[in-house]
Parts: sequence; C-alpha cells; structure tokens
Amino acid sequence: MRMSIFSHSFFLLILATLVSITGCVSRGSYKDVVQENTALKSSNLELNDELALVSLDVAQLELEQAELIDDVKKWAVLGAIEMELMADGLHVILPHDVLFSSGTSTLSTEGRQLIAEFSHELKSHPYQIFVIGFTDNTPIGPNLLQQYPSNWELAGARAASVVRVMVEEGLPADQLIAASRGEMNPVASNDTDEGRSKNRRIDIRIRPVKK
Repeated sequence: MRMSIFSHSFFLLILATLVSITGCVSRGSYKDVVQENTALKSSNLELNDELALVSLDVAQLELEQAELIDDVKKWAVLGAIEMELMADGLHVILPHDVLFSSGTSTLSTEGRQLIAEFSHELKSHPYQIFVIGFTDNTPIGPNLLQQYPSNWELAGARAASVVRVMVEEGLPADQLIAASRGEMNPVASNDTDEGRSKNRRIDIRIRPVKK
C-alpha cells in the first residue's frame, strides 16, 4: 500500500511539473507569436508606405511628363522627340546629332540651348537626374584616339558636357550623375546610317528625390 501511495504521489508530482513546464512553454510560444505578428504588421506597414511612395513617384513623373509635352513638341523640330515613363524613371532621349558635332563632345549652340531650356523645366522639382551617353559601334578615328581612346570615353565626355550645362543653369550638382554606356545597349542596328544615328544619343533619366 505504501508503495502504491508513493507511486501515486510521485506520479502526481511529475504530472504537476509537466503541466507547469507546458504552461511556461505555451506562454513563451504565445509571446513569440505576438512578437512575430507585431513585426509582420510593422513590415507590412513599411511595405505599404514604400508602395505608396512609389505610387506618388509615378504620379509625379506622369504629371511632369504631361507638363513637358508642349516643350517636347517645340523640341521635336530639333529632333528631340522621345520621352517615355519607365520603371526606373522618366526617360528623355536626345539624339546626338541635335546636341553635338560629329566626333566631338562639345555641345553645339542649338544643343546647349536645348539643355538650358530643359534644365529650367526641371528646376521646380527635386529630381535625381542621370545623364547617360551612348554611341554607335564605329571605332574612334585616328585623329581623336589620343583624346578619346574608345567609345566609352567619348560617350562619357558627352554626358559630362550635358551635366556641366545643367549645373551652370542652376540644377543642384549633387542631384546629377553623368555616366557612359559607350556602344552598349543599341536601340537600332549598327548596320545602317539611320540605325547608327539612333544609337548615338543622350538618355536623361529623371527620378524624384526621396526625402
């Protein structure tokens, strides 16, 4: 009988201990779940905020695109006719022949005027502006090799010339980036004069600055 009572008491003690441990684990698990849910809600809020910012960016760029249409019509006479809203911002494509003399990185009088007018249109909004130079695949001629060893240098110099005028016209230098893609990413075949002309271009990409 004593063994039975002892066994029964020992069993109750173990059972009570297990219940106590299980209760602690459950409470601990509950806390973990609550914390995870809170973190998930916080992440979702941040994601929603980011999506809202992206939507505002797109709306702002669409508005800017609409405001620039009249100027694009004016610039179309000079050949600056391409504008497209893409995932990475508003693209304005300016053909090389409008901006530069052949084989140089110096803006023509018409090209400088075009960039100056374009810069004035952008002053009213805080933008990050990427100016990217592109060329065709024609090798640099012997007279220019010392100054431009490859199309990379030529395209980069042209982008820098555009940025320099933008700064002179009052756009903040810390919002401007000049880059070169050389003959990479052609938009037309380099087998024809027309195609090569399209590939020689300046791509100005405009994105709102995050505050």
